[in-house]
Amino acid sequence: MTELQKRLIEAGYPKEEMFHHETDLYVYATPLTKKVVDKWCKENGFNRQWHCPIFKDQITGRPMYDCAFQYDKRENN
Repeated sequence: MTELQKRLIEAGYPKEEMFHHETDLYVYATPLTKKVVDKWCKENGFNRQWHCPIFKDQITGRPMYDCAFQYDKRENN
């Protein structure tokens, strides 16, 4: 599990609403995820639009973050 995954879960984001493709992490864009993702990007010196851009989920129509290289299927790293 990556640091971003851990932070999202600790903040109360449901693990069952974390999706991925390969190592990219997809989470719905909500006030909670915005707070966590923005803080994580700032602390790591990342540009949010580059490292976690928002796209529209084709199934639900909801906005989602696509966080590059932030999915790890292992429970603890």
